Amino acid sequence: MRILAVHNYYKIPGGEDSVFENEVKLLKDRGNEVTEYTRHNRDMGIKELIFEAPYSQKSYREIRQIIREKNIEIVHVHNDRFLISPSVFTAARDEGIPVVKTLHNFRLICINAMLTRNGSVCEECIKNGESKYLPALKYGCFRSSRLLTFLNLRINRKAAENRIYEGVKFIALTEFNRQIFIKCGFNPDNIFVKPNFTFGGSGSKDNTNERSGFLFLGRIDPLKGIEDILNEWMKLPESFVLKIAGTGEDEYERKLKERFDKKNILFIGKLSHDDAMKELRASKAMLFASLWYEGFPMTIIESFSGGTPVIGLDFGNGGSIISSIYGRKDPLLSDIRELSGRIESFDEDLKNGLYHFDEKNLDDYSPDSNYNKLMEIYEKCLIF
Repeated sequence: MRILAVHNYYKIPGGEDSVFENEVKLLKDRGNEVTEYTRHNRDMGIKELIFEAPYSQKSYREIRQIIREKNIEIVHVHNDRFLISPSVFTAARDEGIPVVKTLHNFRLICINAMLTRNGSVCEECIKNGESKYLPALKYGCFRSSRLLTFLNLRINRKAAENRIYEGVKFIALTEFNRQIFIKCGFNPDNIFVKPNFTFGGSGSKDNTNERSGFLFLGRIDPLKGIEDILNEWMKLPESFVLKIAGTGEDEYERKLKERFDKKNILFIGKLSHDDAMKELRASKAMLFASLWYEGFPMTIIESFSGGTPVIGLDFGNGGSIISSIYGRKDPLLSDIRELSGRIESFDEDLKNGLYHFDEKNLDDYSPDSNYNKLMEIYEKCLIF
């Protein structure tokens, strides 16, 4: 199949960038002709945000040209904010080519893309089953700035007024996400579900006796629940070691290190993907306590794929994915205040099978399964 894969890279590298690259590799490895169209937000200033982000004529022209020259059959958009812009959808439609967009986050219904405000879930803008952005403007939800929120709001408004997404098919990463978009008025028939995938781990569940310590892996950010985890860790004896792999805003990270200065709490910084996987496979368990719904937390899949159990909250996509792999909910925490007790009893609980999971439950997140689902979606898009 001849596919145009479209992605706007973020200023700060994130999970969506990796998912895009992995998916392109997956398609190419299986013999598809994949053309990539990418731009990078490091090249964006206020001028581009004002004049190009709502609708880029540059992207429109270039994408139409690629479709013609490469005889593209389908366009797959991952992220179009901000330099590519929603003009990609018009370009595909004007060339008569079907287009599908992966919903990596909630940006089409929430200005800050995360359905959060002040460190907790917020659904004010989607209360009545459609996106109304006045609360976002009131609170300055995009980067705590009313001006930037207004500029971002213009993109969504212009797209709605011009019916940019008419005929577009969508990929939700989970059924949980799909239901949120349906609640906001998206046509259920136009939203498919396909999770992200991992190329697999080489860890084993049989070497748990050789593992030591626990791991938090991810961005050091209040929404990731890092403070809740650290508060629980302060209750534990120093024999229980927690490693924190990741970085965040310099000032926030500095304050955390000062506030949670304890010998058994180790901030080990940002790791390469390979080194992060090594840390996962050397740890007794990974901790997941995100305070927002999340799009699709890849660290959960990577942890289980390496044979490492996950201790997480029964909340949002994280809880849904964790319970699907365990095949039950009892390994989940109903409240983060249960964490310190769970850590103290971990070895005994592990021995008694609390964290047992069937590796077959990871099949949905394998490259083969993912590829088959993706091709099924493409075929449906081509038919309809």
